[in-house]
Amino acid sequence: MKLKNSILLAALIATPTTHLLADQATDTLPAISFSKKNKKNKKKKEPKKAIPDTSAFLLDEGLWEMSLDDFLKKNNQFQFKWLSKEKNGLRSEGYTTPEHSKKITTFGVPTGEIIIRKARKNRNVGSLTIFYYNQGDDGSMSSPNFKSLAEKAKQTITEKTGSKPSDISKKGVVNLKKWIWKRNNTAYLLEISKGQFIRLRAASLKSNRDGESTANRSSLKSNVSYDRSSGDVYIRNIPMVDQGRKGYCACATTARIYQYYGRTTDQHEIAQIAGSTAQGGTSPAEMIAAIKKVTKNLHTKVLVLYEYPKGIGSKLDRGRGYKKYESGIKELMKDINSYQKLAKKKGVKGLRIDGEEYKRVPRHYTVSTQLIYSETDPETYREVMIKKSSYNRFQRSIEKYINQGIPVAWGLQLGMFKEQGLPQSRGGHMRLIIGYNKKTKELIYSDSWGEGHGKKKMDMGNAFTMTSMLLVLPPNK
Repeated sequence: MKLKNSILLAALIATPTTHLLADQATDTLPAISFSKKNKKNKKKKEPKKAIPDTSAFLLDEGLWEMSLDDFLKKNNQFQFKWLSKEKNGLRSEGYTTPEHSKKITTFGVPTGEIIIRKARKNRNVGSLTIFYYNQGDDGSMSSPNFKSLAEKAKQTITEKTGSKPSDISKKGVVNLKKWIWKRNNTAYLLEISKGQFIRLRAASLKSNRDGESTANRSSLKSNVSYDRSSGDVYIRNIPMVDQGRKGYCACATTARIYQYYGRTTDQHEIAQIAGSTAQGGTSPAEMIAAIKKVTKNLHTKVLVLYEYPKGIGSKLDRGRGYKKYESGIKELMKDINSYQKLAKKKGVKGLRIDGEEYKRVPRHYTVSTQLIYSETDPETYREVMIKKSSYNRFQRSIEKYINQGIPVAWGLQLGMFKEQGLPQSRGGHMRLIIGYNKKTKELIYSDSWGEGHGKKKMDMGNAFTMTSMLLVLPPNK
């Protein structure tokens, strides 16, 4: 689960890279020609297409005056997609073809994910981030190959910018080696986290932002929107972080919160701290422990608002954590027995254990939450859950923090209630709760899957029934 420098570090958030190829000259000669000496048909060879390289815009002095819309039109060969419905950013997985067969390059070196964010004051390109490598997308890399790639990146940036790098490495959220180059009106920052990622960030030197800081709690309230006609209460201006095909939902969700607060911390840094993997994701206990490690540097707290069962985010090697977990298991078994009773009354399927359906689950049994979500009748289990006093506390907690402009990280199990258009249909997941509607009794949330997942709604009772954890990261001040 899963920087405080100068003008550059503050403006550098996420940036893509793309290259506009010069138009190929059109040959007016026919495809078949006849030679006087040899009248055999000769097929004209198709010119070999060059690999698109991001240097075309990275070295463009007019980049920071270009709108995101114009940038997208000029660089459609990079398969960019909008990050959100608001069109405040673009993302490419770093390939020039939809089937992911050709990677783009940066100064001749193959690279991957590209992210572009808009400027703070207008819709121009504001910052770029290019990944030469990240463990989440590319898997593990041997130490010699990682070192070689980092040196190649540093060397080519020096050659193409025509300037010498300055070492500005400093301990931050994670330990990074950092080099900065300056060329005309652009600053380039190469950041290397050993074995984890190699990324290049670029931003305008004319940026008037002079460093990072975490937002004050009082200032966050201005982001809360109240729609009187619909009854929606929700938080605006939360950046989208697209986790892609990685199991980084918890890391991406956390990164979105910190970027909303004004930090440049991204999902790859959170993943490094949390020990997350692209396939396995992050356990609740690992995520909470990881966030606590960085809250001092990021000036926030970690508050767990709700757990189901209790103790799911606790370390079981401690006495208090184990007792809390035991209490949670008892609560869980009580809910299952209530479900068994109601299921029999309604004539729907009860939970079967070792092939048998019990009126009450034997004391020595512990039923996993995965079994509950996959084997019970959803509506019947929902009936059991919303009768609990914790359901009202769940709603009040969400309302309390949304009204303050503080988003809520939402851990849940997918699959109990059908949802359309999800890249993941079952299993553990983390989302961001960004609002609520008391009229319709709905929760408003956002997934870290890019455009189309920025603002969605769900019945509050359904949401509660699926929930395993709620937590917030409020600023200290």
